[in-house]
Amino acid sequence: MTFEFYPGLSQNFSQLLDDADDYNVVIKVGEYSNTKEFRAHSNILRARSPYFKSALSQKWATKKDDIINFTKPNVSPIVFEMIIRYMYTGILDLKKQVDLDILDLLVASDELLIEELITFIQKYLIENQTEWLRNNFVKVLQSTVFQLESCKQLRDFCLNSICEDPKPFFNSPQFQTLGKNILIELLKRDDMLIDEIELWSYLIKWGISQTSKLKGKNVTNLNRWNKKSFLALKNTLNPFILHIRFFDISSKDFHSKIRPFKTVLPGTLFEDIVSFHLAEIKPKINKLPSRNSRIPIDSMIIKSKHAIILANWIQRKDSNAKILKDKYNFKLIYRASQVGYDINKIRAICDGQGACILIIKIKNNETIIGGYNPIGWKDNDDCSNNGYFYDLYHNYWCNTKESFIFSLDNRKGLEKFKISRVINNKFAIYDSYNYNIALNFGNSDLVINNNNGTCNQKYYESNILDINNFSIEEMEIFKFY
Repeated sequence: MTFEFYPGLSQNFSQLLDDADDYNVVIKVGEYSNTKEFRAHSNILRARSPYFKSALSQKWATKKDDIINFTKPNVSPIVFEMIIRYMYTGILDLKKQVDLDILDLLVASDELLIEELITFIQKYLIENQTEWLRNNFVKVLQSTVFQLESCKQLRDFCLNSICEDPKPFFNSPQFQTLGKNILIELLKRDDMLIDEIELWSYLIKWGISQTSKLKGKNVTNLNRWNKKSFLALKNTLNPFILHIRFFDISSKDFHSKIRPFKTVLPGTLFEDIVSFHLAEIKPKINKLPSRNSRIPIDSMIIKSKHAIILANWIQRKDSNAKILKDKYNFKLIYRASQVGYDINKIRAICDGQGACILIIKIKNNETIIGGYNPIGWKDNDDCSNNGYFYDLYHNYWCNTKESFIFSLDNRKGLEKFKISRVINNKFAIYDSYNYNIALNFGNSDLVINNNNGTCNQKYYESNILDINNFSIEEMEIFKFY
């Protein structure tokens, strides 16, 4: 039978480090005024680190009076103190360490080839310092973590997190200092959750900040730019241009936000884009696939980013927009500005379509509201079998626990939204075999009457509006599948 006594062993080796009177290695770390010498034993260093196994050889190290002298100016005393104590005792205490020192510890562990620390520190940062990482993506990626293959776990976490929620990253002051290789890697990603025109705008801002000849210039005063200014920007952005999905940008945005930078784009690419918008001619080259995280949606009210929020809610992921693992489609079947608000027309279009999402733009308000009906309107067995007649007009309730109503503040994009799920699923959807009821969630929580509506909480979790009555500026219904 084998017994293990690691705590005592660790304590003894700690004393060996602290009272190293028989040391044969002196390691000087740090530079300038921030330096410190550590006394150690070559056998322990070689056993614990493949790096030191080579570094302490006769080819690398210098020896004087039987003492090996070694310098590591690129490692700070604080970081090396953690490393050498770990080497001797197997103990790593990060409680009192600041985040930057922990990041430097990861980089140093990679150089010293200490795989156990490399794996542990990455996991520690991801699980315990998530908020700090999100606020310092540029600093983390540019600390050489981006180039280190051993730090793939942390690098992937940073890049995936940026793609899931890019706006805070692109809006941070640090973004303008981002290295070219990291930016190109992000632009190549197919899972970036952002509208392409927004990504273009961020790229322009980055290009201006990276070009010394454009100091003091911005996109609001292009009339003050000359040919040399646009040429300077073109030279800066040249490696990045072909990674923008220009054919996913609307004609309106192309005219107002890309056309002014015509000279920055390659001539053939610009002509391809013009032909695409004016004559619907699909380009034979320069056509990148749409980013996988986007859900194409033909809407005058919401954008792809909103569609992803709705798709996540349908999957019961009540959080900010995430990258979708599955593909979903929003097929427009009704638009008020094209068809009108006549109940008969609405029902003729929507009945029997299956799962539908109602989306409403409120008049004189930036708020978007709507609801998800997972079983659809009329001619649905679920309603007939699970509902019950309510009155003489043969109106009935549809039983479902998956329906919800929602609101989105369009002024703040993804930052402010609200979902209200049904809490009494027997009263989720109020429907009718006749055309006397249009679109009705809970017969109170969200009810549409022609071009007006009401919201009064009853069978759903909460109100989605601060007001009970509203007028509709635009309304759309999508079949979801």
